[in-house]
Amino acid sequence: MKILIDGRSLQTYSAFRGIGRYTRQLIEIFKNDRAFHFLFFNEKNYWPELERKLFLNSPRRLITFTDHVLLKNLLVEKAIRIYHSPVFALPKKPKNTFYLLTVHDLTPLLFPNFSSARHRYIFKKIIKSARSADVVMTVSRHTANDLLNYLPQLEGRIRVIHNALDKHINPAFSQKPDIELPSEYLFYTGGTDKIKNLKTVVQSIRFHKLSLVIAGKIEDSGKRELLTFLNECDYHRVYFCGYVSDNELRYLYQNANVFAFHSLYEGFGYPPLEALRCGTPSVVSRRSSIPEVMGESALYVDDPLDPEAFALKVTELIEDTELEKRLLESGKRILEAYTLEKFREKMQAIYEEILKKK
Repeated sequence: MKILIDGRSLQTYSAFRGIGRYTRQLIEIFKNDRAFHFLFFNEKNYWPELERKLFLNSPRRLITFTDHVLLKNLLVEKAIRIYHSPVFALPKKPKNTFYLLTVHDLTPLLFPNFSSARHRYIFKKIIKSARSADVVMTVSRHTANDLLNYLPQLEGRIRVIHNALDKHINPAFSQKPDIELPSEYLFYTGGTDKIKNLKTVVQSIRFHKLSLVIAGKIEDSGKRELLTFLNECDYHRVYFCGYVSDNELRYLYQNANVFAFHSLYEGFGYPPLEALRCGTPSVVSRRSSIPEVMGESALYVDDPLDPEAFALKVTELIEDTELEKRLLESGKRILEAYTLEKFREKMQAIYEEILKKK
C-alpha cells in the first residue's frame, strides 16, 4: 500500500499561507509511516531529512495542465494506491488509484472581486476536479455546505476534519520584537487580503482606547490605504511590526489585551486559536466557519463592516474581567479538539476508509 501526499505547495508562495501549514502538518504526522510517500518539484536537496520523496519534473505554473500527463504517469509507475492533493486540481485518474482532495474554502467563487482572474480560473479547475475524487475533505462544516451548493453530486463523498493547531505556538517560548510597542494594544495577524477585512479593524480604533499592533508584511502603499480614514492622533496609535519570527509572534499574542479577527469569510481560521493558546481572548466576525471553530470562546460581532460595533465589543471585553475569564476557560476546552494527535487519528481513518473501497 502506497499513499502519496502532494507537498509541492511548500515550494510555492502557498508555503506561507494556511494551505502550506496544513500540508506541512500532514507530512510531519505521517513522515515516519512507511506507507506514506511525499511528492515535490524536482529539487533533490529539498527537505533532506525527509524519506520516501518522489519528484516531478514539471513547471510550477500550468500545474493542472502538466499533471494530466506527468503526474498520472508517476502514479501508475510507482503503484500509488491513494493520491492526496491538499490543494492542486486532480488529473485524470489511473485505474488503480484512489483520489482524496482537500478543499479549504470557496473564497474565489463567493468573493470573485477579491481574487485575480488567474486565481479564479485555477480554483474553478480545482472544484471541477472534485467530481473525480473518491473522497473530498473540507476543513469545516461550513466549507462543506458551501461546496455542496456548487456540487450537490458530492453528497456522501464529503468528510469534514478540522485543522490542527501547531505545537510551535507555545507561549513558553517568546521573545519581544526589537520595536517600540504600546503598553496596551489590540493585536492582528493573519494576512492583508481584502477578505480579511483589516480596514474595519483599523477604523475601529476611533471608537476604543487601545492602540493597534499589526504583524505581517505590508507594503507602504497598503499602510497608507489602511490609515486613510484616521486623524493624526489615531494614526500614531497604529504600529506595523512587519514580518516577525515565531517567538516574536508568541510575545505579541501573549501581551495583547485583545486579538482581532474580523474576516468576511474563512474556511477555518488559525489565528484566534493561536491567541487562545497564548491566553488572549478574541473579538471576531460572526461569519462563515469562525463560530464553528471558536464556539463560545470568542466575542462575536454580527456586522463585520461596522467599525463602531467592533469597537464596542473590544471595550466590553477589556472592561469585563469576568467575561474575559469565561472566554479563556471555554478556550481551554476548545483547544483540546485541535491537537495534532486527534488530527492524525481522523486522517488515518479517512485513508483506511478509502482503501476499503473496491
